[in-house]
Amino acid sequence: MTFLISAVCLKHIRAGEPHPVPDEEPVPLRRQIAEGLRFLARDRYLRPMVTWGAVINMALMGYQAVQVVFLVRTVGLNPASVGLLLTLGSIGGIVGALIATRFTRRFGTARGLLFLQAVATPFALLLPMTTAGPGLPLFAVGGFLVGLGISVANVVVGSFRQAYCPPRMLGRVVATAMMINHSTIPLGSLLGGLIGDAVGYRPAMWIMTGLVAPSWLILAMSPMRRERELPRAYEPQPAAAES
Repeated sequence: MTFLISAVCLKHIRAGEPHPVPDEEPVPLRRQIAEGLRFLARDRYLRPMVTWGAVINMALMGYQAVQVVFLVRTVGLNPASVGLLLTLGSIGGIVGALIATRFTRRFGTARGLLFLQAVATPFALLLPMTTAGPGLPLFAVGGFLVGLGISVANVVVGSFRQAYCPPRMLGRVVATAMMINHSTIPLGSLLGGLIGDAVGYRPAMWIMTGLVAPSWLILAMSPMRRERELPRAYEPQPAAAES
């Protein structure tokens, strides 16, 4: 069903796309990969974004690897209650996607992204506090706000890359960024499972959400902490003057 909805949405995109202009000379794949890595590693905006994405993906997958077992065995919930809590938390991602454009227009892409991550990600610490009965809303609220923050960040970062990267470099930069960001997902899942087996599910939740909560500091160390809007186009950094 989701694939059908995606196909319908894609069909209704009316913007025309120019035909790609082939390079004068074919560029070997190895060189394209190297160019994408260099461009990303040297850029003061893309580098912290990719670093943040890799860290938070690992941390998110780490606690998500044990959250169901945590809710069933530690908190003592039945499958229906677990499903309801996960659903309520996931709604945050939908809300984030719906408000992303309006939010960034109001606060700016750079300032809004940084502010929302600083506010939302610490709520991940509500998840390991979950207990049966009155403590159940902690999980729903934490999941909702973390999902909202991540969803807005995905929209902002994805849109920024599309507008910022030179057309020749766009595919190489996106492929490099996705490779780095996605490579930490299995690592996080493995790490969360190992910690859960070693020290217990609630401590594992604390450890992994403890990585989510301060992850926004990676973005705060980038130039966006001083800016309202992310740049709309790439501008090469001026070369340092020789002594």
